[in-house]
Amino acid sequence: MKLTQIAIILTVIAGILLYFVLPANQFFFYFGIPAILIVNGVRIFEQRKKTHSTY
Repeated sequence: MKLTQIAIILTVIAGILLYFVLPANQFFFYFGIPAILIVNGVRIFEQRKKTHSTY
């Protein structure tokens, strides 16, 4: 869970910085989609790690 929280915090910080740099139509393409994929990837990784550690 800690890794997910760190990833979300870093994503929000990067999003705030990129919001002022990128035009609105490019923001979602260059930041929104990769941010969603990265945070969900971290969550899946943590869930797998959590289930494997219980065996």
